[in-house]
Amino acid sequence: MNSGGLHSLATLIKRLEAAALRFEDIADLPLALDPSANLNRGNSAARSSYQAPAPAPTTPAAAPTVVALTPTPSAAPLDTPPSILEFKAQILDDKLKAFVEFTKSLAAPSLIEVVSLVQKQYDLLLSFLTLAAACQKPDQKTLEGLLGPLAQSIEAVSRAKESYRRDRDWFSHLTLLGEGGPVVGWVVHPKPVQSIIDIKDSVVYYGNKIKKEYKEKNPKHAEWVNLYMAILDTMQAYVKQYHLTGLAWNPKGMTFDQYKAGSSGPSAGSAPQAPPPPPPPPPAAAAAATPAPGGGPGAVFAQLNRGEEVTKGLRKVDKSEMTHKNPALRASSVVPASPASSPVGKKPLKPTKPQALAGKKPAKFLLDGNKWLIEFQENETLTVEDVSLSQSVNIFGCKGATIIIKGKVNAVNIINSVKTSVLVQSVVSAVSVTASPSFQLQITGSAPMIQLDSTDSGQIYLSKDSLTAEITTAKCSAINISLPVEGEEDGVFEEQAVPEMFRTVVKDGKLVTTIVEHSG
Repeated sequence: MNSGGLHSLATLIKRLEAAALRFEDIADLPLALDPSANLNRGNSAARSSYQAPAPAPTTPAAAPTVVALTPTPSAAPLDTPPSILEFKAQILDDKLKAFVEFTKSLAAPSLIEVVSLVQKQYDLLLSFLTLAAACQKPDQKTLEGLLGPLAQSIEAVSRAKESYRRDRDWFSHLTLLGEGGPVVGWVVHPKPVQSIIDIKDSVVYYGNKIKKEYKEKNPKHAEWVNLYMAILDTMQAYVKQYHLTGLAWNPKGMTFDQYKAGSSGPSAGSAPQAPPPPPPPPPAAAAAATPAPGGGPGAVFAQLNRGEEVTKGLRKVDKSEMTHKNPALRASSVVPASPASSPVGKKPLKPTKPQALAGKKPAKFLLDGNKWLIEFQENETLTVEDVSLSQSVNIFGCKGATIIIKGKVNAVNIINSVKTSVLVQSVVSAVSVTASPSFQLQITGSAPMIQLDSTDSGQIYLSKDSLTAEITTAKCSAINISLPVEGEEDGVFEEQAVPEMFRTVVKDGKLVTTIVEHSG
């Protein structure tokens, strides 16, 4: 190709490029004049399926149709209240974000997972506070439904803590988060500030325990505790400023139904959704209430679909008419008709015991004031440490658990526990065992008194320092006491049974009771 041809080709390409740029400018011109033009052009197919058909094919679709699909200003607040902005800025973006990032750089995966659940708690709390700032207070049933996600988040933190109980290196940290999880429940308290203070007291206890344990090992653990406490302190100050006497709703705001409709409606920049399908035709009530004529499956299902009406014609069967309770009736295979002609009044059904419907209760292992509460533990081995003389240990509803108490406590109470073993060093007052069959109790130090009540099958191991203990029994059986053998090494015991049979006689106007001894 000669130089003239190349020149003509280059000129042609430049002219095509200029024409393309011109077309692009013309296409962008309506977008600059009308922002909704892009929406109308991009969603023409969706809008054509939504709008009613035009009277004539040549009539263009009207632009205001898209505007009608957007939520009205009354359905979605335009301005975010200052209380919501401050909650997001001071608690979520500042304190909580720093705590989450620090945890990721310090902790194990178990603790990171629980912290992520805590973060979700505060996100749910922000959503709830946003709703309260925009809406009037709903009715009680609606309010309970709105509080459901918060309650589930508290339970999720508690379950995650229990699932990582075997992670001993981080269990104190997990317990701290479990104790602080219910803090988001201040929204239901009439005195929310006090509720936060009460939860902080429990968190401070475990926080001090972590600081003491890692004071020499790793000071970052103390910083982790301080970061979490900063979240609670900021929350307390926030609640004191905006919700001092309880959660503040908006008395001049919209109703919850309006808020829900506005938040769930399509936005101005989204494609219009297809209209909902038409409602189903009304059910044929008469056909369902009356049986179908003739036989066949239709008549059977029509009878069954009557609900409680299906059992209306049945009568109560008397015990005299029951073949499984009367051999004579089984022999004759004939049940006589009931002579009673008058209708017999229905007896009330025996109510089902609540225990039959109740699910498995959550396990508990915590210090409440001066009381260690160990409840509903199954096949677990727990160690109670850092005890004091003023503290007592209460064990309730456990099954197959082993409790080790290191140190000297005021008292130990074992109640309604099955196959539970307790190893305690020393007790100031007494060890009490009530309604706890197949228990095992070993005292390695001293104990002045052991009380047994309504308990069968138990084993007690005493040390040399606890031989002076006074043992009282009431309504007990199969209780054996193992005593250390003098002159033998530790761990060698001699088992002796507690007497169960007694003889009582009247002597000089008084009852005299002695133990019945068997010899031979």
